Amino acid sequence: MTLEDTSFSDRLKQLCEDYFYEHQEVPPCPVKSYERMNSLLGGTRKPTVEELIAISAEYDVSINYLLTGDEMFPSLHRIPEGEAKRILQEIEDLGPEPAW
Repeated sequence: MTLEDTSFSDRLKQLCEDYFYEHQEVPPCPVKSYERMNSLLGGTRKPTVEELIAISAEYDVSINYLLTGDEMFPSLHRIPEGEAKRILQEIEDLGPEPAW
């Protein structure tokens, strides 16, 4: 399945799963109620502009990604914080580049 084949609700579900995987807690509900969040996750309702802004801010993704699945670096938000820190530490451990 490509990003173009996914819907808003699919992308929102993935963001919630990624959040749970990284934090091991229930993902935040950036909309006015859990009932509304469930309808967005289920694809039975479309998000309002205000909800798109809130979801974008809460999950640190662009509104463009939420609506279209298109983003220059769509998988960067999926790297758990601990994994990102480990990668950065490995880069630092390599030391400075040799001067040629």
